[in-house]
Amino acid sequence: MLFLKEFKKIVTSIPYLIFVAAIAIGLFSQGVFSFNKDPMQKPKPGENYGFKNEEFPEIIMPAALKDLLTEFGENNYTTYPIGLVKHVKLDENEKYEIAEIISEITGVDKTVILNESSDNSDNSVYKVTKDSMSENNEGGFIIDSNDKSEENSEKTKYSVRGNMSYSRFKELMKIADDILGGGSKYAVDSLIGYGAVPLTYEEALSQYDLAVKSDRVTGGYARLFADYAGIMAMSLMPVFPAIILCMKDRRARMDALIYTKKISAVKLTLARYLALVTSAMIPIIIMSYISNITVWNAHSEIILDYLAPLKYDFGWLLPSAMISAAIGMFLTELTGTPIAVVVQGLWWMLDINLGIKTIDSGYSLFRLAPRHNVGANSWFHTQDYLNNFQNLILNRALIAGVSIFLIALTILIYEAKRKGKFGGNISFKKAFSSIRNRSNKYKA
Repeated sequence: MLFLKEFKKIVTSIPYLIFVAAIAIGLFSQGVFSFNKDPMQKPKPGENYGFKNEEFPEIIMPAALKDLLTEFGENNYTTYPIGLVKHVKLDENEKYEIAEIISEITGVDKTVILNESSDNSDNSVYKVTKDSMSENNEGGFIIDSNDKSEENSEKTKYSVRGNMSYSRFKELMKIADDILGGGSKYAVDSLIGYGAVPLTYEEALSQYDLAVKSDRVTGGYARLFADYAGIMAMSLMPVFPAIILCMKDRRARMDALIYTKKISAVKLTLARYLALVTSAMIPIIIMSYISNITVWNAHSEIILDYLAPLKYDFGWLLPSAMISAAIGMFLTELTGTPIAVVVQGLWWMLDINLGIKTIDSGYSLFRLAPRHNVGANSWFHTQDYLNNFQNLILNRALIAGVSIFLIALTILIYEAKRKGKFGGNISFKKAFSSIRNRSNKYKA
């Protein structure tokens, strides 16, 4: 059977053993095989139950102001414009614009704000700490700027002025985010991160009960494994065996023989694709159960869902493996080069970095790897998962659909090559050769 031949060719190769080892090492480094060290426990009255983020203006505005004052005083802003961290320093005009924003929020004259934050001043600097924050009469916080001068012990007090509306505050924060180039914690969709409030016992108990009834405990751990496996392995790694398989025949000069065989392009392509996806999924399925089994004894009093790992393997991780393998086959057959590594690698990197802010609940339609990583102590945020379940289905269906479409195109390329109507890969090879030659010439 053609599928078995292709499958055996893949799993008995050294690159495949490296592939499996890389996945195992990557997942081991993330602690997915030691979930039993942090079992889910029923909350008890009087404990610390963690926090939740709520859009409470009276909490968000002073907390965001505190950070803005701190970064303004240091002229060092931390942003994530494309997910990667970037430290932004503003010029004088941009500092003036931020000072205007702070002035409108606090009511303090912008000239005072600029003078106290001057990089050239040895007498005054912002030093915002918990000790420098005090509650004002309106229930907000006053943030003090410590004056270094011994002669002047007065402090300028900063707080959100009483008549500042939350809608205007968000507009000002958006302006600040735009000045910083985007991706800052002052972006409107990030402000809720400042609204951290403690969970009550009743809320914690409700989360626990939902995790037991809906996730059956094992579902939560399986989802956590799927998050790590998706981002660490399945969204990228399958592209490598796909490229190696397609390039191997060309190196052995078997492509001409394959193109002249009587077996149809459909059967050959599908057999290879299924072999690639199957070989990629088998170690993941095994590892998902190794991961999940570690918590079974710790929750023996609960009716567990022993099929949970399998559900997440096929529903969550399979589409990622499909798209990675499909891109590998399509681009390798199209160009005759391993350019798929670059394409898939860039998509994977962008997907990781752009999704940093949504690591706890990232289910957008075009995500390569959905994210839901809030740790075991959060009791998996089951409700967030349920709220986004439809988005997850749409995302996984889209990724799987694109994969099938790319394989269909790969079949057409195979068929065209057999008929001698497609030689596009020659031009790609010439282009790459030209780039390499030019690079070597410059080095010389």
